[in-house]
Amino acid sequence: MNTFKVIDTEVKGEVVINLNTQYNNLKADQVTVTENVTARIYGTIEGNVILKKGSRLHLHGVIRGKAINEGGEVYLYK
Repeated sequence: MNTFKVIDTEVKGEVVINLNTQYNNLKADQVTVTENVTARIYGTIEGNVILKKGSRLHLHGVIRGKAINEGGEVYLYK
């Protein structure tokens, strides 16, 4: 089982996710999930999401921009 870093504080701006991470309050301009990393996001992404090869994004929220898929997977939850 993967170990997740959990971030409870509000995060804004451009976010690059290099470790398996859960964001509980994200208000990002853009998000990049790097290769072979899993991210769980609760919040809003105003711009684009870039998914690198082997990445996985579980989004409990909204993407207002585009999902740019370079070999990853995205799961959307209501």
